[in-house]
Amino acid sequence: MAGKNLTHFDFTKEMLEEMLTPDYGNMEIGYRALPDGDMYAATYIQMPHCTGEMVNWWFGSFLYNTQSYQLWHKDHTTFRWDNKKQPGTCVGATHISEEYLADEIVPMEITFFPSEDLFDPQELKDAHISCALVAEIHKPDGSLFAMFLHIVRDTYYGCEMRNRFWVVDADETTVRGMIKHNLDEMGNLAEILPRIYMSHI
Repeated sequence: MAGKNLTHFDFTKEMLEEMLTPDYGNMEIGYRALPDGDMYAATYIQMPHCTGEMVNWWFGSFLYNTQSYQLWHKDHTTFRWDNKKQPGTCVGATHISEEYLADEIVPMEITFFPSEDLFDPQELKDAHISCALVAEIHKPDGSLFAMFLHIVRDTYYGCEMRNRFWVVDADETTVRGMIKHNLDEMGNLAEILPRIYMSHI
């Protein structure tokens, strides 16, 4: 279900609609194989004292070099934006990085697209979703590695992040590594984001 700017995006209508429901899906943390050999994975993180606005700020304003990227997770090794990065947003830009997944350094190029390519803005607002990040991950040779959604809903205690990954032609070791890495890095973000955000605004 690719949008007008997306080059390749395979999340189904049902998968996308699940992200807008006030309840939770059948799989909030875990993975399953898809018929074509790809993998579908999910993670869920509670983020006390955080908001979707803070998460947007983290991706759009705070991440700018390897040092800031490594604050997020010890397994992040290198980071830079391409020349399409605009102040205050990651949409339209590609971050070029390397990080460990399943004990292997993986180079990746992550391009962010407008959430409007997949979601109606009013539906996001009605669902109390304050941050919706849509991205494709390519390998340095240009081949597609994965697609992901980071969907943040504000709650009474802060916010919660639901993530979905469609990993192309992947094995279980790769997907388990992605799930562990995402839970670790977003869990770390939940701890450090309020302090860093308040010190910068």
